[in-house]
Amino acid sequence: MAAAYSFLSSFQVGAVSGWDIFIALVLLIAIFIYGFFLGRNRMIVILLSSYFSFLIVQNIPWWKLSSIGWLGFEQSPSSSLKIILFLGIILLFYFLMPRSVLTSVLRVRKRGAASWWQLLLLSIVQIGFLAMVILSFLPLEAISNLAPTIKKLFIGPEAQFVWITLPILTILLMRKRKNLDKKS
Repeated sequence: MAAAYSFLSSFQVGAVSGWDIFIALVLLIAIFIYGFFLGRNRMIVILLSSYFSFLIVQNIPWWKLSSIGWLGFEQSPSSSLKIILFLGIILLFYFLMPRSVLTSVLRVRKRGAASWWQLLLLSIVQIGFLAMVILSFLPLEAISNLAPTIKKLFIGPEAQFVWITLPILTILLMRKRKNLDKKS
């Protein structure tokens, strides 16, 4: 274990340390396993739930809710409340959407067959979108402690535009898996 620690600490590629590369590889493996476990259709449902949740949390009239004393916030809620609410609404939509009319419109029943690269791509854009949203809820003090690469990738108007647009484009450009058994 000490040998691995010293190797990763001494290994550098440009300005990137061995630990950063190791964390990125572990994250990519976790993202792939996540996508493979859920399947294409469930990932699309979670992605749509994330969009709905983001829109709802961003547009809650917090100034009107602050007049209700028992909620416990003055002008705007804490970042942790926004994050918990965001994740809670995602779960709510995830469990309600399959029972709604959206299931038949979007044809998102069961897991859905997809190739490994489609699952990987969907996983990356979904995790990127979730990271962008959660980081956007954090206060400036917490954001200032993040690495410059993370700030560039996930924080700011350009990054928000990219991470809001990229999952939509991925879903629109993703093709169905061709069934080789059917020959027309």
